[in-house]
Amino acid sequence: MLSKPARRDLKHNRTIEGKGYKREDGLWDIEVFLIDSKTYSFNNMHREYISAGEPLHDMALRLTLDDKRQIIDIEAEINASPYNICPQAVKNCQKLKGEYVVTGFNRKVIKALGGEKGCRHITDLLAYAGTIAYQTLWKEKTGGESESITLEEAKSIEKKFANSCFAFKKDGEVYNEYKEILIGKVKDN
Repeated sequence: MLSKPARRDLKHNRTIEGKGYKREDGLWDIEVFLIDSKTYSFNNMHREYISAGEPLHDMALRLTLDDKRQIIDIEAEINASPYNICPQAVKNCQKLKGEYVVTGFNRKVIKALGGEKGCRHITDLLAYAGTIAYQTLWKEKTGGESESITLEEAKSIEKKFANSCFAFKKDGEVYNEYKEILIGKVKDN
């Protein structure tokens, strides 16, 4: 728990929610939602007036993936934004169809949608979607006793996690535990 803060007045609230679903057709849907709001009302040159609590940003993203984490479909929507032009920024998201949500995905997102090519908030949501996809498919790929993975998948997992945080420091206790699990799950080729 954080320490008791100084007296303060809330001005901005951001909520990000993400969910991962297994579809009945065997594909995966990863959804992320973002809502920004202010605690005060203010004038806006494109929307005229934004009331306290009304979304300044209201955005949604859905990635549909296969078991290999390839993007089969992508849908992004900007329902509220400070500028009228913002919803047009989502059209370039289609450039990500066919990409894989694996190590290096965020770099591909920035290349395709970074700067003037897209919306900063949507690129942020794509980073969240990548993490949620990994968390959603993790148990499917590594959880069951009979489950197996390819050597390529094991290397991708190791590359993603090695030295990615304190718990996964290379050759640390947790890292080595998972490394043994992965070695045991690699399919014999």
